Amino acid sequence: MTGRNVGFGPIAKQAMELRTKAEIGFDEPCDVYELIAQSNIDLQFVDIPSLEGMYLDEPETRRICVCAHRPVGRQRYTAAHELGHCILGHGTQIDATVNDLERLTSPTSAETGADAFARYLLMPPRAVQAAFRMRGFEINSLEPIAIYRASCWLGVGYSTLLNQMLYSLHILRTSEHNRLSKVSPKTIKAQLTGTSTGCDVWPLDKLWANRTLHAQIGDLIIGLGPLTATSLVAQMCQGIYTAKSVGIALLPLAADGTVRVCVSRAAYIGFYDYRYLPE
Repeated sequence: MTGRNVGFGPIAKQAMELRTKAEIGFDEPCDVYELIAQSNIDLQFVDIPSLEGMYLDEPETRRICVCAHRPVGRQRYTAAHELGHCILGHGTQIDATVNDLERLTSPTSAETGADAFARYLLMPPRAVQAAFRMRGFEINSLEPIAIYRASCWLGVGYSTLLNQMLYSLHILRTSEHNRLSKVSPKTIKAQLTGTSTGCDVWPLDKLWANRTLHAQIGDLIIGLGPLTATSLVAQMCQGIYTAKSVGIALLPLAADGTVRVCVSRAAYIGFYDYRYLPE
């Protein structure tokens, strides 16, 4: 349940304890946005390109700020990082950069601790293992698309998951990490959709049943079942839908079950409470 890196065990334990308190299984993805909302902490997406994230700890309020202009996986990682500052008692923190590889092995600062917390909150060992095992993928013979599917389900970036598997969980060989890192998410998205796109691509499957997908207008979604009339998404071609309007809907999966799809404006600026409300 805890990490192997010396010094990260207590932090990993706190991340696991928070999951337990929120009734999130160790083998499930963590919706960090909902977790923050349930923790009575304000979550705000801000128009400050030089800022990665911030945790504000004042007598009247606790607030996490995330840069609205970062990739979605990085935004969620930053939100988890700032939540780490809160849970670990670091007080107000302003972060210009996060997720540096140097922090993976040196538990010597508040930033390192918050990074470790984020990694184990979003990518604990059992959840990472489940992301592959329940899809029938073998850890010792993974292909890029398997990493991409798992990273989408866990709510993190492609390279973030690879780094966690190599540096923290030690379930990926360096040679495999190097091989998989050479393939870009853009290439994988083109393979999934048959076209080049700068938007996010979400390959949904049976593991998304009863989960929440946080998407943005323009994102492509694969794996939805036949839809009745909805203004939230539109079919582009067979099996591929595009998110076209702000809102929330419960949509069918082709693999059976339903997924809660939440669509926001691209680079949304404002509080999380209003992220999915149409203008």
